[in-house]
Amino acid sequence: MIITELNIPCVWGGILKGILLKNDTIVTSEYNKITTKIIGIHGWLDNFNSLLPMVEKLIDHHPNYEIYLYDRAGHGFSSHLPKGFDYSHAHNLEDLRIVVQALGWNKEKFSIIGHSYGAILGMIYAASYPDDIVCLVAIDALVRPHVSSDLFWTTIGSRIDNSLQYLSRKSKTYTDELTFEKAVEHTKTSRPGITDEAAKLLTERAVRRDSDNKLHFTRDESLKLLSLFPFTDNMVENVVQAMKTSILFIGASNPQWPRPSKTIDLLKKYHLNFEMTLIDGPHHFHMTHIDEVVNRIEQYFDKYLQQSSITMIQHSQL
Repeated sequence: MIITELNIPCVWGGILKGILLKNDTIVTSEYNKITTKIIGIHGWLDNFNSLLPMVEKLIDHHPNYEIYLYDRAGHGFSSHLPKGFDYSHAHNLEDLRIVVQALGWNKEKFSIIGHSYGAILGMIYAASYPDDIVCLVAIDALVRPHVSSDLFWTTIGSRIDNSLQYLSRKSKTYTDELTFEKAVEHTKTSRPGITDEAAKLLTERAVRRDSDNKLHFTRDESLKLLSLFPFTDNMVENVVQAMKTSILFIGASNPQWPRPSKTIDLLKKYHLNFEMTLIDGPHHFHMTHIDEVVNRIEQYFDKYLQQSSITMIQHSQL
């Protein structure tokens, strides 16, 4: 497997750290297919290592796959937004568009695999650029409403006040020295059901040593703030209607948070290719039940990704 570090500068001055994964197997006539390009998007307070074991299996099984993973702003080893900026859906969407353009994938179709907030961001991108996405795999999250339409603006006002209050407080100082073992334990405690191996992998990109050789978490504390603009029922329906992609939802059979039933009903109503699978595992089941998740993705891609690939090949031969 060929793993290339590929970091992407953003218009706001920061850097998104990422890697591009390819299979190092020589493509034979058996795999005489166009390259399948996929972007993996991790969840809230995670980093791209969350998706790495699953993606490595997909690459290993499919020599024509090319997958890009990146740490979203404020996560992992990527830059933090300037103080006072909102880690909003709009900002994350803009960053993702910058990633797509930097890869040169805005000129062709690709797919998205997203976990948790990464799945939500994938849906927002698929609605904003409906002709770009072939397939979307949403792992244990979907866009869901947070407030009713009549409370939309007052909710924004409340969130702005909470944000300003949080940002004006003094930074916390920690007296206990952080160790890698303590960081791993914190990762496990905050992610119920995760294995020791998965916790260590996540922690590798969640901590760093400073100039004094002290270990600290790399995440931006401002990520704890709610996005200033919440989703309403109408906005969720608009997102689902705007998408043209084939979408697979893989959820936990006993979800950590309530399953977005209204969104699922909308996807069934508007998307003939929508499929749903439940896996008996924790929220991070894509790290603990890797084979099950990979098998399900491959089954779905065999049905819908290949159809699009055939169409693309036909167009390229014209």
